[in-house]
Amino acid sequence: MPWAKPPFPWLKPVEAAWGADGLSGLVVAPHGSAADSSLKALSVATASHPYPDETGAVSASRLLAAVAAVARWRAGAVPAVGGASSLLLAVEDGPAPEILKAGTRALLNGGADIHALNTVRRALSPLLGGGLAQACRGRMTTLAISDVVGDDPVSIGSGPTVPNPTGAAEALELLDRYDALSAPLEGWLRAQPPVQVFETDYRIIASGPLSLQAAEQVLLSRGHDASITADAQVGLADDNALMLAERVRRRPAGRAQVWLMGGEVEDRVTGSGRGGRNVQFAARLAQALDGVPGWTFLGADTDGQDGNAPNAGAFCDSTSWTRARVAGPDPDAMLAANDAHSLFEALGDALDHRSDGDQRQRFPGACSGLGEQKCAWHGLVALAPSATVHHLRVKHRKRRKPPDDRPLYRADPPRLEAADYARGNRTGVHRPSGRHRQG
Repeated sequence: MPWAKPPFPWLKPVEAAWGADGLSGLVVAPHGSAADSSLKALSVATASHPYPDETGAVSASRLLAAVAAVARWRAGAVPAVGGASSLLLAVEDGPAPEILKAGTRALLNGGADIHALNTVRRALSPLLGGGLAQACRGRMTTLAISDVVGDDPVSIGSGPTVPNPTGAAEALELLDRYDALSAPLEGWLRAQPPVQVFETDYRIIASGPLSLQAAEQVLLSRGHDASITADAQVGLADDNALMLAERVRRRPAGRAQVWLMGGEVEDRVTGSGRGGRNVQFAARLAQALDGVPGWTFLGADTDGQDGNAPNAGAFCDSTSWTRARVAGPDPDAMLAANDAHSLFEALGDALDHRSDGDQRQRFPGACSGLGEQKCAWHGLVALAPSATVHHLRVKHRKRRKPPDDRPLYRADPPRLEAADYARGNRTGVHRPSGRHRQG
């Protein structure tokens, strides 16, 4: 059982459910992950996230070899989680990690969205874009947790187990467009064979919209006036923050509310800071609503890492900008430099998912997590006078299983376009025409 970027608390229950005697597998996880020493059947290899490194290339090559060694009569499950595309990008026989890192950094800093980034990654890695599935001779089932708007399987972890709808030509065009094309990458891409079509058993077991729906139900059951205002937000973090700020200003007076939102906003890094879409959103919102009373906001990436920093995101409220000006560095200058991570770290308001107890005490109007699975970003706004949001433990509703002979994913997945999504509008959720399903 190959597995890329799992939350480690899942590993022990997986062994318990499958039975350690009949289970074997290799887990590829980010460096610094604390492996559970009680694991019996699953071994762990590590890699760098979000940029590849030499150790990660060795780990990804181990995973590719492990999958290729699966016998034809064996069944395997591939739990796919967002972030796998970073961990599996580099292999020992591919482009050097430093070359891949430079290309990835140029794409991210140039404002490439997740679909563009994954188009390039699928063409650069022999594990992505269906490579993992094609290397396996046995029967494979993918259990995916979606971290992308629209839940397109080719974009979740760069689609290691589904057919690639694009190829080297599209990757070359994108690298050139974002000034990220180097001679080694061009040479590698031009040497790649054409993509192949195949069928695979693919199931989406959790996603951003499902997480938001579960959070909404929990909040409503506890008596809060909660609603999902968006579950497919796209565009720049700054633009979305300013639109949210205007909505906060116009909210009904004297009514406590909780707004939930999610999607895939972008942060174009033009300054010297570390970027991060969640903290950029939070900082721009705090700047726009400086001195406006009665609101608290949390922007967080639920996999625990926002961009290039160890923080998941940040809290802010009506006092954040004033406190920042008093504390020292100019918050406006830090925001302009895309250095919001440093800003919130200086304020003590950065969200570290490993030790958020103190923050839940300081910000009772916002919760420290909207679910156990990753989404590109989650936002929560708690509006006074008396909204108190508790820490959420989200459970997902089971759905009816289709007949075993029904393909769950076709080889012609629908393409996603940004125009399909309306900002701040829940109707922008992509509804696939193929037979992959959420369950």
